[in-house]
Formats: sequence, C-alpha cells, structure tokens
Amino acid sequence: NAYKVVRGVFAGAGSDGLSDENICNAVLGLCKGRGKPRILYLGTATYDLLAPFQRQTGILAQRGCDIDRLDLVSAEPSQEEVKKKIGDADVLLVSGGNTLFAMQLWRRLGVDQLLVQAAHEGKILAGGSAGAIAWFDAGHSDSLDPSSFQAAMTSPDPSEGADESSSAPACAEDAKQWSYIRVSCLGILPGLVCPHHDKVQSNGVLRATDFDDMLTRHPTERGLCIDHWAALVVDNAEYSVVVADKWDGKGVTPGVTVKDVVDGHVVSRSAGTQGSLYDILKRAESVSPDKRELTPPWQ
Repeated sequence: NAYKVVRGVFAGAGSDGLSDENICNAVLGLCKGRGKPRILYLGTATYDLLAPFQRQTGILAQRGCDIDRLDLVSAEPSQEEVKKKIGDADVLLVSGGNTLFAMQLWRRLGVDQLLVQAAHEGKILAGGSAGAIAWFDAGHSDSLDPSSFQAAMTSPDPSEGADESSSAPACAEDAKQWSYIRVSCLGILPGLVCPHHDKVQSNGVLRATDFDDMLTRHPTERGLCIDHWAALVVDNAEYSVVVADKWDGKGVTPGVTVKDVVDGHVVSRSAGTQGSLYDILKRAESVSPDKRELTPPWQ
C-alpha cells in the first residue's frame, strides 16, 4: 500500500485556504489522538514574511495548536536544528508563494530529503497553493510572476491580507507578461498539481486553460486540479474534498478535477466528494522537467 502513511490537507489557495475554518478543521481532524497538535510552519515560499505566517497559522493557533516556524531565508539554522524542528512536529505546514524559490533552497540545504523522510514517517502534511503542490511530483506554478519574487514581496505591500496569488487584471490591456511553469517538487505523492484551478491571475490567463496546454506537453503525467476554494484531504489510501467556508456560494461548487491526456486530448473528470486515492493518483512512467527551472529570473 504505497499511500498507507501519507496523510495531509492540500488546499487550492495559500492564505485564503489556510485561513478558512473548514480547511483548518480538516487539518485538525487528521490530528485526532495527538493531544495538542504541534504545527511547524515553513514560510520559505514567502521568504519567511510575518504576514503570510499570521494568515496561515492564525486559526490553528486560536484552536489551541502549538505553532513553531522553520525560517530558512531570514535565518541559517544548523542541520541539527532543522532535524529537531521537523522531528518534533505533528504537522508540516508549507506556505503559499513562490514554489520554485522554495524548492531550490530546500534542495540546496538538504531540507527536501528531510521532508520526504518525515512524510513517510507519518507526519501530517499541509499547505495551500505552493504549500499543496510541494508534496507532489510537480505543480503548475506562478513562480515566474514577478509579484511573487522576493524583491516584490518584501517591499511595502498594498495588498497585505490578500492571498499570495496575484489577482486578475481589470481589463485585457492590463494583463502582465509572464507565463506559468511546471516546477518539480518533492514527489511524495504522484501527480502534476494545478492549484487555483478556477482562477485567473495577473497575466489574464485562466489557470485551467493553461494547465490543459501544459498537460498536453507532459502527456505521461496525470493532472490533479484543486480549485481556489477547495482542498484535497488525504487519509492514507482514502481521500475527501472539502469546500472552503469562505466560498461565496456563486457559480460551480469548488472541487478537485482529475485530468489525463488521451489520444492527444485532455480528458477531465470530477474527483467527487470522496473515494480511494488509487482512483485519482497515478505515478507517471516518465517526466520531462521544464528547462526554465534551471535559470530562474532572480538568479
């Protein structure tokens, strides 16, 4: 049973997701029997900034969780300190933000292998957007959006309190010139994951549409698409889908969509509300990383 020790909550949005009662309830539901849950927050993808930390841990702190943080951008902890923090945690909570930046730093510091080991030892995994896709093979990422770069995020932020993902332009002329990228991640669970699946960001492109194009370029992979106001909850070999309490109730109910490339065309199906993980996840026989991962614009 390949999934027997993997448990986690993977939301379609970072701050919007982890500041939601229903999604936080799902995290706490996996912690039953563990006493006072110990949450370790990794804010690498948002450069260890305070505001995203407060947004994504506030409800869990209010609910009595013990919150610690592992800062890797603003601090340089020893390998022993990193191992102890990860080892002491019940839940590993990864922030939304710039997935490519986080993955590069984790690999350079060896934190990636520690997280993989911790996941297989039974730690509960959690996060939204970048914090969701980090645990899978790869993700459809907005890491090339300049508003997610360190220089932009650490400058005075007029949108403080907002989700990390950029908002749609007011009109087509205001669309920013950047494109999505496939980012290779930890590979604890299989799949190419698209967060914010039903959302348009500052480049004016619906992520669902762009993801279909990406999937046709990576046809050996299975797509797992999580809407902005939804979360996938994995409990060993079973899964369920949670709709955020903050969803406004308009339009199609947020959820999770499974996508495959069949004869050159993307075929989609809803994951429904629950089921066997084996019905929605599939390990790719081969993958083709995006060469742009090697030359990020901030290097």
